Amino acid sequence: MALDWKKVLIVGLSSIVVSCVLYVSAIHWEHRTNDVIGPGRFSNSSLKSVTILFRHGNRAPMFTYKTDPHKNAFPEGKSELTKKGKQNMYKKGQILRRLYNGFLSDLYLDSEILIKTTNKIRTYMSAAMVLAGMYPPKGYQKWSDTETVWQPIPIYNNSPDHGTLFDERGKCPAFDTTFKKLNTLFNNNTDQDTTTLMSYLSEKCGQLITNTNIIKLYDLFICQALTNFNIALFLKIAEGLTLPEWIKPYHIEKIKSIIMTKKSSEMIYENLRLQKIIIGPLLNEIGLNMESNLNNNETRKMHLYSGHDISIAMAMSFLGNTIELPDFGASLHFHIHHDEINEDTVKVYFYNRWDNEEGKEVPILNCGNPCKFKDFKNMLDNSLSGKWTEECQELES
Repeated sequence: MALDWKKVLIVGLSSIVVSCVLYVSAIHWEHRTNDVIGPGRFSNSSLKSVTILFRHGNRAPMFTYKTDPHKNAFPEGKSELTKKGKQNMYKKGQILRRLYNGFLSDLYLDSEILIKTTNKIRTYMSAAMVLAGMYPPKGYQKWSDTETVWQPIPIYNNSPDHGTLFDERGKCPAFDTTFKKLNTLFNNNTDQDTTTLMSYLSEKCGQLITNTNIIKLYDLFICQALTNFNIALFLKIAEGLTLPEWIKPYHIEKIKSIIMTKKSSEMIYENLRLQKIIIGPLLNEIGLNMESNLNNNETRKMHLYSGHDISIAMAMSFLGNTIELPDFGASLHFHIHHDEINEDTVKVYFYNRWDNEEGKEVPILNCGNPCKFKDFKNMLDNSLSGKWTEECQELES
């Protein structure tokens, strides 16, 4: 039977068109540029200063167990930024560009933006990826005929964020004391359901799982497979890995209930003493930066801080908002506006993960609505004053 070459050609061309459409859709995000048409969402003239505290991108787990099928899945090393973490934080930078285009210049200007990080490799690398997404080299800043994505931008390591204290024993005695109390709280949780779960996990993991290391096991599952802490989204994967069949959503829910209790939340996030130690210096610096900008002593319109989930959760708690530990790439945005009626006011927005482009405005407890800057600054001074070294040395009786 003779071939109908006309039909073959039509089918072939149709297949090519469909393939091209699917390909373009698949790579759409990767090729979204920062050449935004029109101003970003936050480009209004009343906005004077922005500070953003963001959590680093996806990282490798800090723990593994004997029967873990993915022991070799993280060549980066324990707790280090993964390939997906790099990709997501690059996209986070693109989102920030779209949000603040027009408020920020198209070109990188040292006089306009400053970024600081904690002393962790994953926060350094996340900061670099965010900046790459925000500032692809353009115009005279193109330093290569072939490189179109990256340009060198300074990152400073003197962030006053002390969210790293959970990994730095002995640096702050007051924190260490509270952490010991928290461990005691975990170890005293010996109800029958918990004991049964520990026995089950120990059998399946091929090693002893206790109240001491169960939080690390939970972290492992989060890093391997969960996009966030919403158990309803359990089957969505973060690193392209599937968890063992013996781990079910209700196991994750039970582990979470053990380590994230109301009492532990009160001991950590709602503890004003720990707020002063961990997030106090950063919030005070944010207030001083705002003040300097309003007094025309600071030309930089934006300050970025690459940090940790615990820091964002504590800052939110200080502002009067209780949240669970935020996902990778989550961010807290502090805006200061000026208008003739309300003078200088502060607004805060929370973005719960790296790809959230909508965010939500969060209330600032005890600061009124609108929250005037002078009231915000007084709130910081009244609650978070004192020298950090002295706070760390004072032990509770």
